[in-house]
Amino acid sequence: MEHTVKKNKRNRIVLRITAAIFILIAVARFIYLVVGEGSKSIIMTLFCLGCFAYGCNLLKQTLKPQAYDITYVFLDKIMTLKMHKKEQTISYGEITELGYVVPNDSLDYSLIQIYIGKEQYVIPFAGNTNVGEALYGMLKLKKEEAEQESAGD
Repeated sequence: MEHTVKKNKRNRIVLRITAAIFILIAVARFIYLVVGEGSKSIIMTLFCLGCFAYGCNLLKQTLKPQAYDITYVFLDKIMTLKMHKKEQTISYGEITELGYVVPNDSLDYSLIQIYIGKEQYVIPFAGNTNVGEALYGMLKLKKEEAEQESAGD
């Protein structure tokens, strides 16, 4: 089975612009302090340092592979993640946690959360809750089988 999660390119662009604005605020404050023409308020400097940290964090988030389209290919023993500039092959035993979320019962929408180490991958199913539930059941079985095989060795 193969499933592609599409990400909106405009969201990445807007987040990068927002990150640039926060970083520019901090850089402008730093230049202002170096030139030394104004008051050296500690509170304002700490605020700008926070702006710089937040801007860098936003920029880092938009550069992660999860910010781009991901195609999940589910095979018998492994799953393959085809990302922006790389391809990652993962055995089902590497999945540390698996979650299935239905935000609202009245909507036909569900999410599968896959945790692999520290990374989280979210697979949304809009209008296909049945497919999401079936895939979650399959992933849960594959994960349990992989755990049993590793425990039996």
